[in-house]
Amino acid sequence: MYKDILVPYINARSAAAPLTAAIALAERNLAHVALLVIVDVPAPVPNDWTGMSYSTYLRLHEEAHQRADALAASLRERVANAAVPVEVRMADALALYPASTATLHAHYADVAVVPSLTAEDSGQVHDFFQDLLLDSGRPVLVVPPSAQTATQTATAPKRVVVAWRPTRESARAVHDALPLLKQAEHVDVLVVDPKVGETAHGEEPGADIAAHLARHGVRVQAVARPSQGASVGAAILDYAERSGADMIVAGGYGHSRLRERMLGGATRDLLHTASLPVLFSH
Repeated sequence: MYKDILVPYINARSAAAPLTAAIALAERNLAHVALLVIVDVPAPVPNDWTGMSYSTYLRLHEEAHQRADALAASLRERVANAAVPVEVRMADALALYPASTATLHAHYADVAVVPSLTAEDSGQVHDFFQDLLLDSGRPVLVVPPSAQTATQTATAPKRVVVAWRPTRESARAVHDALPLLKQAEHVDVLVVDPKVGETAHGEEPGADIAAHLARHGVRVQAVARPSQGASVGAAILDYAERSGADMIVAGGYGHSRLRERMLGGATRDLLHTASLPVLFSH
């Protein structure tokens, strides 16, 4: 069960759906929600002539805290009547980027909840998602803008598609999603373009992980589908739509190249185009 749920506040446009989903999930699991407000303190950046004076930096620091204090106060009013404990937590991002600060706090949660990408927020949300996925060691639930959808799905997903590959990331995702999979009425373990073999999907693609889930009481079946020339992410989304799923569970793939972060192709597709919640694990 999820007992600690983290919601990093990213911006006003994207705040509603993750918070609604987190509270709904907490109600079902009698859990605690931490709504994290990050004080993004500007770093002292020197110019060609001189460095930033201490008084200037102190003023910017105080102004950032004043804005964060006001935001935290408004959020506390917003969640005052929630049916579960909602802590509005503040943290300074001094030496770290805000997304990295959120990742540190995610170490002490069971799941982090973030919004899906929109055209206006793609850069900010992408940074938070990427850092949380690759560095927190916790699953990341990405929810769509519709608060109604977020509430229904996070509370009790009825039909879930598990995008399965015989990898560490997929195995982690299945384990992290167990509290939700046990609540679902039906779970499809979907294998796209399965390959039979000792180091691939086995003689019956998806059968082994489906049997494992069944032993946990999950109502599950294994399904194999060809991509038919589409990307793996597109094939997963197409199946989820056709089957009437209201959640996808997937391994989140990525790696670092020096300072550059890269997400895998299917992960990018699901993050950028999914219109239903996706639980990712790395």
